[in-house]
Amino acid sequence: MEMHQLVALGGLLHDIGKPVQRANTYSGNHQKQGAEFLRKLAKKSGKREFELLALFSEFHHRDDMKEDIMRAKIEKLNPGRFGLSVEDVLNALWIVYEADNLSSAEREEGTPQSSRPLYCVFNPKKAYYLDDLDFEKGLPVPGEVYSIRSQDYSGLVENLWDELSQTPLKVDRILPVLERCLTFVSSVTSEGNVISLYDHMRMTSAIALAMLRSGCTAEDVKKGRCRKEKRFLLVEGDFSGIQDFIYGVTGKGTLKYLRARSAYLELIGWDVVLEILSRLGLTRANVIFNAGGHFLIMAQNTPEAVKELESIRKSVTRWLWKEFEGKLYLAIEWEPVTGKELGRECIEWDKGKKECKKSINHFENARKRLKKKLTLRKLRRFEEVDNAFTHGIPGKLEECAVCGKEINPDELEQFKLSDDPQVKACRTCNELAELGGKLPKVKGFVLDKNTHQGEAVTHGPFRHFIPYYGGSERGEFILLKNTLKPPGELPEDTIFVPYFVADYFKPSEKKEHAVAEFNELAEKSTGAKRLGVLKGDVDKLGEFFGKMDSPSKLATASRFMDYFFKGYLKLVIEGKTGYVIDTHRLPSLRDWPEEPDIVVVYAGGDDFFIVGAWDQIFELSFRIRETSRAYTGGGLTLSMGLGYFHPKTPIYRMAETVSERLEVAKREGRNRVFVIERTRPLDGGHKLSYGWEQYMELWEEYAKKVYAGNGRLKKPFDSKKGLLMTILQLRELYVMNPNDVRWAYLIAYLLGRHDLSDYFPGLVGISAEAVERNEPQPVYWVDGVLKVILMAVRG
Repeated sequence: MEMHQLVALGGLLHDIGKPVQRANTYSGNHQKQGAEFLRKLAKKSGKREFELLALFSEFHHRDDMKEDIMRAKIEKLNPGRFGLSVEDVLNALWIVYEADNLSSAEREEGTPQSSRPLYCVFNPKKAYYLDDLDFEKGLPVPGEVYSIRSQDYSGLVENLWDELSQTPLKVDRILPVLERCLTFVSSVTSEGNVISLYDHMRMTSAIALAMLRSGCTAEDVKKGRCRKEKRFLLVEGDFSGIQDFIYGVTGKGTLKYLRARSAYLELIGWDVVLEILSRLGLTRANVIFNAGGHFLIMAQNTPEAVKELESIRKSVTRWLWKEFEGKLYLAIEWEPVTGKELGRECIEWDKGKKECKKSINHFENARKRLKKKLTLRKLRRFEEVDNAFTHGIPGKLEECAVCGKEINPDELEQFKLSDDPQVKACRTCNELAELGGKLPKVKGFVLDKNTHQGEAVTHGPFRHFIPYYGGSERGEFILLKNTLKPPGELPEDTIFVPYFVADYFKPSEKKEHAVAEFNELAEKSTGAKRLGVLKGDVDKLGEFFGKMDSPSKLATASRFMDYFFKGYLKLVIEGKTGYVIDTHRLPSLRDWPEEPDIVVVYAGGDDFFIVGAWDQIFELSFRIRETSRAYTGGGLTLSMGLGYFHPKTPIYRMAETVSERLEVAKREGRNRVFVIERTRPLDGGHKLSYGWEQYMELWEEYAKKVYAGNGRLKKPFDSKKGLLMTILQLRELYVMNPNDVRWAYLIAYLLGRHDLSDYFPGLVGISAEAVERNEPQPVYWVDGVLKVILMAVRG
């Protein structure tokens, strides 16, 4: 066993005794019970390395770090049979001990109770039941959970035992086992702890390996050097131009082509992350997060590591410039930090209450410094490219008909998604067209620096992206879609990377194994045959993440957030989250179909872009909002922008429109939805978007009196559609001059003449309450409901 493997695995398994102790499996503290568990596992599995790794459970607390006892235990094991010396193992134990301390620097004070659950990182007042992580099971919703029984832990420990006994002793194979089993286990049973044991263990592994790579020794740990000196690097990468890259194409692109561009961007991100890990000798545990075109890695601060990072940044920048001519950029920066800066520090202690009165969040401050560097790097983008403002290609140039890139005419070929031979596209666009056709069938991708018999569809700056359909594909890495279980036939020298992606799509009825196109989706709409487009994101998530006080807490928060959009969004679309939301309150235009006419173009990190039949997209926005609210325990909010288009509208125009509407919703207060295009008075005091609760109340007040569902109006409105349109016209009178009261008299007369005043009492007369609160009259808000209904009943 290599030293780096020992340290990485030791860090990963050091706290395995916590669930074992809570299950009352053996006797003693969690250090002793974890060691006993691993020693018995060594006998059961025949993997004697578990005996060595048991030492990391036994010796990782200050009171246990008695070197004479540690040395005797190591010598008894005879580490030479593993290719290690006594000093190697002793150094590794001290490194993991210190890494555990640094990974735990954020812990809350308080008396632990073994029955306490894991609390929700988005709302620490709510907690989770103990369960394994399984995206097919349903949504893990935090609630009023007060204790976890020891027998619940017993089942978890049995499962963990079975899984570990069959799993190769490699970090990439152990990580998914721990993630499945320990995601909903609390790292420490203090009240309000929100850090998953899985994330604490993997961050301990990450910190320990970075310490080893930085040259830390047992002596350095004992003298506090690894804590006080800048032995670590926080390495951050952030894409710019994502929206233009994915949606900035002409009408020649199809929906499967858009999904390919989205998938391609995700693969490029992984290619860069995996290159950093490979060159710096790190593991996937060192990736604090990688989502939404944004990643953060824990690394060692050495001249060699910095040199490799500079080389990678230069290679990535030049490759992106060559491929996309400045439309896509990946800023990569790093910040040296001390071990102390991986957490917070108490600077004022209350002896009476035995709690910290005042502390400094060193980790937040370090990330702020890194963010400033990243911002500056974006302002100086492509500085690594020589002659960036000269084209460098001699002769006449022609544009790719899809992405607009200017290249030599000889390099253009007929676009694979067009029947017109005059539509010429560049190599990358044709590769992505091919990739889009394969996406519905692939199980993942092999990333390798060599092509496999010409099977690579496309490539990134460092590797080819080879579609994986099953079987024993070899390569450096395999990214397997939406599973934490590697294929059984996977070669041991291929590194497994779980690759989560929101890939729900409605199959085409015209082409086998194809994604439905815009016109097919629009035809499935109720009423007007329009394509619905939805763009949304989490409000103030960057601010929320920025306040995290440790890598472990940030890892838990980012993973849970990313998994909502990548792992659980499919359940929302399929209508399988009704048990966590009140479906009767949802604004709905039709019965929710078993196979919704919806296609996810992109979802991950904290945002999403989804298209489909407009009426289903309308309802889906509320389903996502309500489910997200349950998932985060009400701790985070979403804003969204909706649009309804003719299916032949250029995708870039659709994307621009819904992006602008999303920005309006955020400017007007966040936690809002821009439902439909509206007018407002010129004074600017009226909002165009709706609060979610506000809209649902309006739907209850108006729509449920007017609309019967599935494209039909209720009586007596089934013969009075024109009356609803007249109400909208009278609303425009209010918009033209809110101080003029003619609209009020005319609406009162209109409703009275049709004997409908009791249906809409809020529209009759002027609301004194609204005047007192300096708010718009109720008539101002009615259009967002009536316009949607009139679209649904359009013949």
